[in-house]
Amino acid sequence: MKPTLTGKAPCNNIEIYFETFGNKEHPAILLIMGLDAQSIMFTADFINPLVEAGFYVIRFDNRDIGLSTWLNDTWHRKKPYTLEDMAKDAIELLDYLSIVQAHIIGVSMGGMIAQRMAITYGHRVACLVSIMSSGFILDPKAVPFYKGRPFFYLIPFFLRNVTIRNKFVFPPVTVENYVKTYRKLNGKTFPFNYQHLRTVFTEGIENRKGQNPRARFQQFCGIAASGSRLHELYKIKAPTLVIHGTEDPLIPPVHASIYAPKIPDSKMLWVEGMGHQLPKPVLEIVMPAIIEHLQTSKTN
Repeated sequence: MKPTLTGKAPCNNIEIYFETFGNKEHPAILLIMGLDAQSIMFTADFINPLVEAGFYVIRFDNRDIGLSTWLNDTWHRKKPYTLEDMAKDAIELLDYLSIVQAHIIGVSMGGMIAQRMAITYGHRVACLVSIMSSGFILDPKAVPFYKGRPFFYLIPFFLRNVTIRNKFVFPPVTVENYVKTYRKLNGKTFPFNYQHLRTVFTEGIENRKGQNPRARFQQFCGIAASGSRLHELYKIKAPTLVIHGTEDPLIPPVHASIYAPKIPDSKMLWVEGMGHQLPKPVLEIVMPAIIEHLQTSKTN
């Protein structure tokens, strides 16, 4: 799978690395990856069907990840960047590529960024696909144990004021550690493709710039600092498809049950047994639905 164009775009006072696939004259799709994940997690199994369906596909590394700018030296937990900043990164990337309007597909944190784009920059979004995501990751209604407990509302305060050091927040940057993490996210229904993920993480950690050891913490602080979008989702006018797995261990399916109905005329696709990952058997289920959704949504 060879990109038609690669580069670094000046966006929002940083550099965003991007790759494009397909014919630039075709309708554009912007792919947004999730927390602590490089854009190469959108593999050929995801991109090729979109190109074959007649779309121009763009994937990019979010700030703090992959070949885009790492903000470790300037980032401060008292004033973290937010999902709004990351949405602006994406919009300015579209500007750089002279794309007026695009279909937006976001996975996990990428779905949160995509929602923000559809709320704030609605005229730029032809349609929205939000996968394994949330309208408010700290929603106490989604975690019954925390409902009514003040500690839950103090999480952003602790992120701004308390140094947290553990292997989940600052993971060891090794191929095997990341493969091990993704094994836990896979769920129990679909087979885990160890060799495939090992190849992807080897490319990201050993052959590209590497994996930013602070990305997970800094990006999560951005999610927490952004608060809830639940009260704003009604503003989304773009046709929306929400996809979520019934066995997601990271963002439980209750999140989709809460936020999807708040988006006007949204469609919901539940994938039985899907975890917080998109293995090939899951893509064989979701890609036809995604392509149908894209094809019925026109760009200007």
